[in-house]
Amino acid sequence: MLLTMSQSFPSKPQDGAFSAQAASFLAEDTGAVTVDWVVLTSAVVGLGIATLGVVSAGVGSSSNAIADELAGTSIQAAFSRAMSLFSNGFENGRGGFAGGQVVNAPGFGNILQLGQNDVATLSVDVPDGASSATIQFDLIGADDFDGDSATVYVNGQPVSIYTDDNGNVTATDISGNGVTVAVDQQYTDYNGGGRSLGDSRATYTITVDNPGSNVTFGVGSDNTADAGNEYFALDDVRVSSN
Repeated sequence: MLLTMSQSFPSKPQDGAFSAQAASFLAEDTGAVTVDWVVLTSAVVGLGIATLGVVSAGVGSSSNAIADELAGTSIQAAFSRAMSLFSNGFENGRGGFAGGQVVNAPGFGNILQLGQNDVATLSVDVPDGASSATIQFDLIGADDFDGDSATVYVNGQPVSIYTDDNGNVTATDISGNGVTVAVDQQYTDYNGGGRSLGDSRATYTITVDNPGSNVTFGVGSDNTADAGNEYFALDDVRVSSN
């Protein structure tokens, strides 16, 4: 018996059809933007890494220098301003002073007069955190002083000696650390006290550093005659803090 076998094979594509498929593939641009984006971002990342390597040493050095500078800098969180704590021109009495008496003197108006060997003192509370306290006042020498003096005290310590010799005045600074004394002589040899001899008047400005919660101010007189002949006096007393 004779057997016959048959087998079919796929037909070979024509050369023209293959060429058309290849051309279509090569012309296809779907996904090209994604490829371009990947390449560009890779380039940017690489450039950033290269730049970091170049500048990192300089940036580190600068940041350390800034940190060292700021570490030694104190920043004030609240800015202080002058605060008035006391003011008295003696128009309404002594107003907190102990010692002395308020009189109305010709040429001066109301003043706090110190008698013979008299002392006038004032104690003022200072707000917490104050870095300084400032005491301002006028010190008057009236009538016929012949070298007598008044001593100015802060917190019980003498800080200045005011000597009047017939209107010729010297103010000696004997303050210690933390206290600054400035004296502005307004006039000498002025007949404001109503007598024939010279008077004097000076403005004191005393600054006390780190005053704490309280500052005490005083003036003591060592005049050898009573107030009918000569006297020291205070006027326009002001105390403030910063």
